[in-house]
Amino acid sequence: MTALYLIFCLTVTAATQAAYFSQQPQDQVVVSGQSVTLPCVIVGYRGMVQWTKDGLALGGERDLPGWTRYSLMGDPLSGEHSLLIDSAELADDAVYECQATQAALRSHRAKLTVLVPPSDPVVEGGPVVRLKAHTPHNLTCKALGAKPAAEITWYRDGEVMESAIYSKTLMEDGKREAAVSMLPIIPEDSDSGRTYTCRVLNPAAPAGRQTSITINVQHPPSVTLSVQPQTVTEGAKVLFICSASANPEITGYRWSKGGVPISEANGDSLEVTVDYSYFTDPVSCEVSNSVGSTNVSTLVDVQFGPRLLSEPKPMTVDIGMDAAFTCAWTGNPPLTLAWTKQGSSVVLSNGNTLQLKAVTQEDAGTYTCKAIVPRIGVAERDVTLTVNGPPIITADATQHAVKHSKGKLECRVGSSPPPDKIVWTFGDMSLSSGSSGRYSVQTVTSDHGVLSSLVLSETLAQDFQLRYNCTAWNRFGTGTALVTLKEQEALPMLIIVGGAVGGGCVLLICVITLVSLCCRHTGKGELNGKRCTRLSKSDIRVQIVHSDHNATRGNDDEEDVKEPMAPNSSESPGTSRTEHSDLLEEEDDERSDIKDPTNGYYNVRGHEDRHIRSSGFSEYVPNSRPVYTPSQLPSPSPMYGQHGTQPRIYDFSHRYATTTAGRTAYEQQQAAQQQQAAQPASIYPTDPVYSGSAYLPATYGRAFTSYVKPASYEKVDAYDQSDQASKVSSSSRFSYASSQVSSQQSDYGRPSQRMQTHV
Repeated sequence: MTALYLIFCLTVTAATQAAYFSQQPQDQVVVSGQSVTLPCVIVGYRGMVQWTKDGLALGGERDLPGWTRYSLMGDPLSGEHSLLIDSAELADDAVYECQATQAALRSHRAKLTVLVPPSDPVVEGGPVVRLKAHTPHNLTCKALGAKPAAEITWYRDGEVMESAIYSKTLMEDGKREAAVSMLPIIPEDSDSGRTYTCRVLNPAAPAGRQTSITINVQHPPSVTLSVQPQTVTEGAKVLFICSASANPEITGYRWSKGGVPISEANGDSLEVTVDYSYFTDPVSCEVSNSVGSTNVSTLVDVQFGPRLLSEPKPMTVDIGMDAAFTCAWTGNPPLTLAWTKQGSSVVLSNGNTLQLKAVTQEDAGTYTCKAIVPRIGVAERDVTLTVNGPPIITADATQHAVKHSKGKLECRVGSSPPPDKIVWTFGDMSLSSGSSGRYSVQTVTSDHGVLSSLVLSETLAQDFQLRYNCTAWNRFGTGTALVTLKEQEALPMLIIVGGAVGGGCVLLICVITLVSLCCRHTGKGELNGKRCTRLSKSDIRVQIVHSDHNATRGNDDEEDVKEPMAPNSSESPGTSRTEHSDLLEEEDDERSDIKDPTNGYYNVRGHEDRHIRSSGFSEYVPNSRPVYTPSQLPSPSPMYGQHGTQPRIYDFSHRYATTTAGRTAYEQQQAAQQQQAAQPASIYPTDPVYSGSAYLPATYGRAFTSYVKPASYEKVDAYDQSDQASKVSSSSRFSYASSQVSSQQSDYGRPSQRMQTHV
């Protein structure tokens, strides 16, 4: 037995010493799905060879039953026992060892690493990620099942984003890992539509894999509010335009002014008529969509005049205290403030507040806060400052009254507070109210103060010798005024009344004179208007008037004053009756010389009369011419006396009288002659004008001249009674003047004859 055991041991030792590994398996890395071969070659060994996987024997057969993807490769006789793994999987990732069991040989342990590519990356929310504008968000990309863990890179529109946050975790199988990358973004409205790409890779997928998403940035409306026009005056129309863009679409508009909704406005525009309130109250446009709403406001540059925001309050302060007034205005363009005191143009302040330090009673009054908006307007507010102080008494130092009539002395107390008492002191008397003898005190309160009157029922001489003291008291002190009563004459009132009456009379005379001149001017205009008119015999009547005056006077002015007028006579006895007759037509050759029958076809002598003052005869030129005297008349008229007869007194009142229609001219003449016969003969001297060589004065320039006596006259029925006198008067040469001048302005006491032409 012992011999057999020794033989066996020697055989094994010999075999062992002969076998060894010429190739042993090494660590390898294989990508999942690929095949891999782990080499194992043993030299000098003919026994069984087996592989172990993580210490687990795979079996001694060559085809390794139970491991479909595993097999031994090579020639066993040559000692080749390599392990082939087809389509390696993650399960194949292990430590392998080749063993020669009989030779007690073991190879190096070889680590087979199986790489697994990551799955396609996944971005949460893709392929379109809806984001809210201006709201932070993390884009998340995951790469799972990779071995090793996948690397993740972010791109935005092809540009690498470096701000991603990367993390990985081991999966449950303990071999694969999950990789996560988060890209924080704050999307803007402009980011909508951008593309973000998540790219992953590892050694098993060196080309990498990627996934892209598009972000849809949803945002509330972006609003722009504009005003057209930008600057307007109050009362003008403006158009508000609300321009908006939104994602998703806009769902509505809402308008408001100063926070108050405008219900009638619901579109993207608003037209209004603006006033000053649009300068301070904004107009708002709010646009909404499913994401949210946006509100935009704007003010209108409205130009308007001053508007009072804070009105100044009246103040009452004691003397010596401070006072302050405040007023606030608004206006556009910016306004200027000015504080002044009524009665003065001095600007006291240009601010909202007027400060008055240590006021006196002179500071009391009304202050004006004026606001000036350039080119727009001006406004102001008044405020009163009342200063409490001692009474301030105003009174005329000298007051007047009429002796033995009612008199009054006055003094006014205009300070604040009102006086507690007002006392009049004069002589030995003192009176504050009521009556005492002839004296009484009356007090009247008004807005201007307290008026105290000392009334004297009857003023006496001693009253004008006294000095009157008006004294007032209040809680701040006293005030005094001295008054003297002076006697006033009553005459000035009569002078005033007389002057008023005299002035009225002068005014009345001026009016009458003006009316007379206007009437004369109108008559003259009518006469001028009738020039250059050819008249027929039926259109013209001639009135001849005889006058017998007294004697020629040496001094006309003196005798005019002394000449008496016959009372109660309507016509001068020296005035003859008148006769009207038709004027026959002149011969053809004569009519050719007479171009104007009313201006120049009579060549009639006139006489000078110094009493005539009519402005119508300013063209007077003396031109003496001899005339016949009454002694040379063919048949003496009873109306004309011979030279040397008793003179007559003539009455010329008929030239101004208006009530002679009741008697005929002849009857009036006879009555006047009877009255003249009773007058003394020596009142007036005889008139030398009736001497044989007498001359009448020269004619007026405007008197008719070159008169040609008509061949015959036709009687007018209205003047039959004066026919005889007319014949006598028609046989002599006459001095003619205008009927109007002759009847109103001829010289008293001189013989004259007048012809009146009636057209």
